[in-house]
Amino acid sequence: MSDALPLLEVDSLVKTFPNRNGRGGIHALNRVSFTQRRGETIGIVGESGCGKSTLGRTILQLIRPTSGDVRFLGKQLTLLPDEALRQMRRHMQMIFQDPFASLDPRMNVASLIAEPLVIHRLGTAAEQATEVARLLETVGLPAEAAKRYPHEFSGGQRQRICIARALALHPELIVADEPVSALDVSIQSQILNLLNVLKRERGLTYLFISHNLAVVKYVADTVAVMYLGRIVEMGPAEQIYEDPKHPYTQSLIAAIPALQPGSGPSAPPLQGETPDPEHPPTGCAFHPRCPHAMARCATEAPKAVDIAPGSGRHAVACHLHD
Repeated sequence: MSDALPLLEVDSLVKTFPNRNGRGGIHALNRVSFTQRRGETIGIVGESGCGKSTLGRTILQLIRPTSGDVRFLGKQLTLLPDEALRQMRRHMQMIFQDPFASLDPRMNVASLIAEPLVIHRLGTAAEQATEVARLLETVGLPAEAAKRYPHEFSGGQRQRICIARALALHPELIVADEPVSALDVSIQSQILNLLNVLKRERGLTYLFISHNLAVVKYVADTVAVMYLGRIVEMGPAEQIYEDPKHPYTQSLIAAIPALQPGSGPSAPPLQGETPDPEHPPTGCAFHPRCPHAMARCATEAPKAVDIAPGSGRHAVACHLHD
C-alpha cells in the first residue's frame, strides 16, 4: 500500500449506548470523521465523558459502532467477519490506562508478553522466549523480569510491560488510552520518551488519548479536540496550541499551567458542567457554556470549516468561523 494513502480513515462514526428501558440512549460518538497518515501521532483531547476512550475502542472494534465506517490498511473493519477481524488485530494494538488492571496477576511477565504470539501461533516456544527477551530490552526492563509477576513491579514498570506486549505482533497502529495518567509525574516523562523513541525506531502510528493537554503537546503531530462526542477542532499541534480557534479549545489551552504567570494564551474559564450525553443540547452542544454564543448556536449545529483553505489540515466547527 502506498504511504500516500491514509493508514486510518474514520467516516461519520456514531456510537449510541441504549438505555436499560430501551428508549433513547447515551450518544457517545456523533458523526466523528478524520484520517490519519502513517507515522502520524494524533492526540485526542477533551474533558472526561467527551467520548475519547469510546472512539479508540470503536476504531479497534472492541466496541462495535452504531453506524459509520472505519477503514484500516484499506479494509473496512466494520464489515469484517470475526476471524478476519482477529487477523487484522495483529496490525493494531492498544495500551490501556491502568497497567495493573490490564495485566493478569496469575501470569508471569514472559507469559503476558508471549500471549499475543501464542494466540496468533507465531514462532516456536524457543522463538517466543527469544522475542520476549528482546521486547523487554526494548522497553528498558532486564531479562530476569520475565520470571516475575505484575505485583512485583512499580506502575511505570508495569506500563513498560504493557507496551512490550502491544509491540509483540509488530503493529502499525497503537491506540494509547491515557497511558500515563495513572503514573507519577516523574515517571510519565520516561514513558512518553519511550513512546517517542519507539515511534521513530519502528515507524509506529499512535492515536494518543488524554485529558492532559500538556502531555499531548509533547507527543502529538495533530490534535483533535472532542466535546460531547464530536470533534470541534482538529489541526497541526503547533497551530492548535499557539492559535486555537474554537472557544472550547481556547479555554482548555488557557487552563494549562504556565511556567510564568501571564505567559500563556488567555481565555474565559469554562463555566458549568458537560451536558448530559443522553440529552445533548440542540444546535452547537457547547453553546450553554460558550462566552461567545449567538442565537443561531442554540438551533443550528455548526459544520467543520477549513481555517487554512485548501490545506484541509486545520478545521473548526464553530459559527464564529463560518
